[in-house]
Parts: sequence; C-alpha cells; structure tokens
Amino acid sequence: MAKAYTQDEFDELMAKVVKADIRVAEYLDLAGREKWARVYASVNRGWTMTSNIAECINRHLVAARELPIFDFLEEVRKMYGRWNYTNRRNGTYTFTTLSKKFQEKLSINEYLCLRMTVEPSTEYVYTVHDGRRRFVVCLKNKTCSCRMFQIDEIPCPHAWAVLKKKNLKADDYCSELFKLETVVKTYDIPVDPLPDEREWKILTYILEDVVLPPRYKRPPGRPKLKRDKPLRELLIGKKRYACSTCGQLGHNRRSCSFEPRKK
Repeated sequence: MAKAYTQDEFDELMAKVVKADIRVAEYLDLAGREKWARVYASVNRGWTMTSNIAECINRHLVAARELPIFDFLEEVRKMYGRWNYTNRRNGTYTFTTLSKKFQEKLSINEYLCLRMTVEPSTEYVYTVHDGRRRFVVCLKNKTCSCRMFQIDEIPCPHAWAVLKKKNLKADDYCSELFKLETVVKTYDIPVDPLPDEREWKILTYILEDVVLPPRYKRPPGRPKLKRDKPLRELLIGKKRYACSTCGQLGHNRRSCSFEPRKK
C-alpha cells in the first residue's frame, strides 16, 4: 500500500488488510495515511521508503561508540569523507546519462514497453494499449494515467512506448535530479580533514568552560551493541533455506515433494 501509485490499487490492498485483521487497518488510518502512503502524500517522497541508510550508519559505528566523544566524532568525519570521495569518483567514471539506480529503472521500463501499441490523439496526447488495459500519456505535461510517470519523474513503460514511436530521447523526460551531473554536484563540497590537535586555535572562554557529565544512570548489565529487532525479523529467523528444486522455503531437495521449478 505504501508504494501504490493509484487509488484503486491502494483500495484493493487495503481491502485485503481489512479482511485479514481490521485492527491493522484501523492502526494505519490512525497513524495518518499521508505519512506512509505514496497516494496520499502531499509531496513527492521519492523512491527511498526505508530506514536502511540509518541502519547502515549504525552498523559502521558500532566499534566507534566505545570511544570518547572527540574520537567518536573523528571516526564519523572520516567515514563520511570516505563515502563522499567514493561516491564522487564513481559518479565521475560513470558514462550513462542517469545515475546507476535510475538508469536501471529506465532500462526496465524500456523492456516492458516492447509489446505495447500506441494510438495518437493529439501531438502530445497518446493512448497506449497494454494487453487489455489502456493508459493515457501526455508528453507535454509528463503525465500518465498510471501515475508512475509523474511520481517517479522518469518515463514509465507507457511513456516509453510513445517516445519510441516518436523517436525521442527518454533522457529529456527524466528529472534533473537523476542525471549524473546533478549527482556529482552533490559531492562537490569535500569533508575537510582536521589539523593536528596541537595546532588548534581555541578561544579563551571555551577553554574556561567546564563541561559536566550528563545526569545519566547506567542501567544494569552489559551495554547492547546490536539493535533491537522488530517482531517481523524475529519470526523470520536468522536463516531460511530454500529448496534448490522448487524454490520453496522450509525443506531441501531431498525431501521435496513439489513439481520442479520452471526455468
């Protein structure tokens, strides 16, 4: 539901949630649909809808948490400096128009449009037939009735079919934020290194300031180094092996009783 593009798709998925457990649907409504659903969002939230970046940073700083505050901040600075340099170098040596993630999405949409047929209505408005469904594409406004074109800001498969018919470049209809020049500009500002501590020029009133430790009572037991996993991850378990014959979980190929997996 969070990633649904249209209201009909959202309502269909919500009906399944209500059928499974109405308490979940009530909780999601109470939280506010505009906070988690793309259909109800007042702004374009982009493609990232997870907290993976925060978990990635925490994982890299597990050992640094044991250091004093200054050494910890220095480890953070060095980590961001390495990431900034690596991302800028990768962007500089990339020769596609879009960055990697969006170029792959554009290529997938191009592949999906191969069997679609296009009927022109005006110079900018076209009807695209995708099997038994039809969609309306407007190149002038960069919109499609599937709503992927205007939300993702990248040509959807239906828009790709129109662009192929008119022999137009899809890059001209992508957001400037996805283009490589913009991505490289993100890392133009370097994370400058700090000089040696003996060369610092610290103001007098800062040296005279006494910083007391926080009022904190250490809880009993050994401090936790790993994050608390949600119930969903605990139910899944650490490892789940799949059968190499049918691809199902919960057994191996020796005890498999299903049909062979189609290739």
